[in-house]
Amino acid sequence: METVGRILTTGLLLLALELSGVTPALAAPPDIQIGQSIYRAGLQASGEPLRATVQKGVVLQGADAACVKCHRRSGLGGSEGQNPIRPIAGRLLFNSSQSGYVQRRPMAPGAVEVRPAYTRASLGRALREGVDPTGRTLDALMPRYALDDAEIDQLYAYLDGLSAAADPGVTEREIHFSTIITPDVSSDRRRAMLDVMQGFFRDKNGGTRKETRRREVSKEEMYRAFRTWVLHVWELAGAPETWRDQLAALYRQQPVFAVIGGLGGGSWQPVHSFCEAFEVPCVFPDVDYPDVAGTGYYPLYFSRGVTLEAEVLAKHRRESGQSMKSGKIVQVYRDHPLGLSISRAFRDALRERNGEDVIDYALPATGPLPADFLAGLQRKERPGTLVLWLDSSDLKALDFAEASPDGLEAVYVSASLSAMRGPDLPENWLSKLMMVYPFELPATRAQRMTRLNAWLRARNIPIGDERTQANAFFAATITGDAVSHLRENFSRDYFIERIENMTQSSVSPSIYPHLSLGPGQRFASKGAYVVRFPAGAGGAPVAVSDWLIAEPALPASLAIQQDDL
Repeated sequence: METVGRILTTGLLLLALELSGVTPALAAPPDIQIGQSIYRAGLQASGEPLRATVQKGVVLQGADAACVKCHRRSGLGGSEGQNPIRPIAGRLLFNSSQSGYVQRRPMAPGAVEVRPAYTRASLGRALREGVDPTGRTLDALMPRYALDDAEIDQLYAYLDGLSAAADPGVTEREIHFSTIITPDVSSDRRRAMLDVMQGFFRDKNGGTRKETRRREVSKEEMYRAFRTWVLHVWELAGAPETWRDQLAALYRQQPVFAVIGGLGGGSWQPVHSFCEAFEVPCVFPDVDYPDVAGTGYYPLYFSRGVTLEAEVLAKHRRESGQSMKSGKIVQVYRDHPLGLSISRAFRDALRERNGEDVIDYALPATGPLPADFLAGLQRKERPGTLVLWLDSSDLKALDFAEASPDGLEAVYVSASLSAMRGPDLPENWLSKLMMVYPFELPATRAQRMTRLNAWLRARNIPIGDERTQANAFFAATITGDAVSHLRENFSRDYFIERIENMTQSSVSPSIYPHLSLGPGQRFASKGAYVVRFPAGAGGAPVAVSDWLIAEPALPASLAIQQDDL
């Protein structure tokens, strides 16, 4: 019966981990999985929420009590405001702070007091009573946990292996990265990104400071940590439903530490799924359709793409007073999964935030547009607001010259779908046109791109697609900056934590004006402008709104849970 009970408990635990977004190590023994659930999800072996008490008797439960909340997924420490968070990965925790092994690991600011190595017994005392191996009382911010002896053993076992060895893709001399390109990407964008990536890797491996020689002879950790960077270009083929298997085969052939950048013209979900399944960081791919529904840990995105634009447009209508007007809102989109996802995001945002309804016009998934589509829509619906979730080729094919904008207050298009360029419209339509624009405005973008353009010219790289090159350069640069702070801690989780900390302060330009991440955040740019295209302005857009930040609307069920907390 005890064995049966243990199997049932482990099964419940794995289900709880899956529902909480935690990916268990598939080969890990049950005790490690239980320790992981305590650490990451705040779940005890029984599946019940972990309980702990902090200063002034405040009780924490479940995820709020999980170790990961402060010590982060890597266990390698950091800070919480002005408070240092000490490393608790086993190779640091279970060694004396005087040992050379610990001293040459990165320590949180202020973590300099000498302490003996923790043992299983002293770990239990620290967790339950808040007393360290020297008898010193730990900070009141450190929770006091209600854990039994078995759970202390399980957490001890998990911490012992936490960030204990270099993750896959790292050898004694090399660190392997890949970049991913889907088959719907144009050859020009592919070349623009690869030129930047390959130039960046050549710089890394240029030996300008004799890094290879210093690694061999130096005792300094910063030199011993040097690895030659190796880039693998993973180009996908065929239908999206085959991409995850293709990536899995490429990964098994040559594991990589992380995926840098990447390009996709359609859904990125199969790539997202691969990154999560194999726990590979995927750093800032240049895509308009990221997975915005999942709870992924390993993919980091520039923004929520076209979904963000839909939500910004709903916010703009509310803040500009347009939502108070009675004219019909009509949205036009292609009847395929991507078009449906955009239309749904806009429809949901209008209803939940503004109390407005929208009329849907779904065009066939492929093929030419009807010759008189726009004129017919105008005659039938007489919209006050027209939203065109269409790409540049579809906008060009619309019959603007034959249709009349009379009665229209505004026509909106997407900057991402139309390659950041306004459509060539007759003057009577141009005066109605506005674009949701999640990028740096042209008036200030040129100055931001100065550093990148100088870098390109110095390496004889042709200046090409501005968005593609800027975003590839940012993804590569932030990766380089984060790796340089890892020292010899080649932990993917720690790598992600470094990027979360460094994104906002990076001096590397991207096409997005405001980038920042915090713990657990996965979309660095959270807003957009709404712009016009004044006649005689050389086609350059001019902002008619401030930078509008739009957070995703919570599903009703989640909103209820949040209110109950």
